[in-house]
Amino acid sequence: MTIADEGCRALLINGGGGAGKSTIAATIGRLLTKDNRPTGVVDLDALSQFGPAPADEPGFHDRLRLRNLAAVWTTYRAAGARFMVVSGIMETAALRSAYADCLAGCDVRMVRLETPRELVEERTRGTVRGPNWDLQEALAQSARLPRLEDFSVANDRPLDEVATEVLVVAGWISAARTEG
Repeated sequence: MTIADEGCRALLINGGGGAGKSTIAATIGRLLTKDNRPTGVVDLDALSQFGPAPADEPGFHDRLRLRNLAAVWTTYRAAGARFMVVSGIMETAALRSAYADCLAGCDVRMVRLETPRELVEERTRGTVRGPNWDLQEALAQSARLPRLEDFSVANDRPLDEVATEVLVVAGWISAARTEG
């Protein structure tokens, strides 16, 4: 896998609940790290596991995620990271822009994972998804997400294939290097 040296790069991985965002982010991180590319991976949900949120502060968890992402990126960058992969649900253009701003110095691209309903059902069956997880709501939320992405990728194949396609379409690796 060959990646041109063009400074820092970041991927925002978007999609509805159960789409496989965290799993694909981890797979991308593993592929880049295996190729000796200093890479940070973070799930936005992990950056806002705090509660209860103050009742008089709407958007509290969004602000918490933003502050924490900026801090994590600063720490990873100081440690030598050149690549950052961020997974989470981004529901507005303003949030997408704010997350990109947290990744100072990076060329930021957003990918939307398109996961067939039956695969979301299959992959989330029997998993611990949190006390408020509801499959039907997750599917409805996915359908409501605005089209904010630079590109989308079907998440309906083995993890390494999906992750590699994301990297190729993002321009991080050459398609020719993945063949053979």
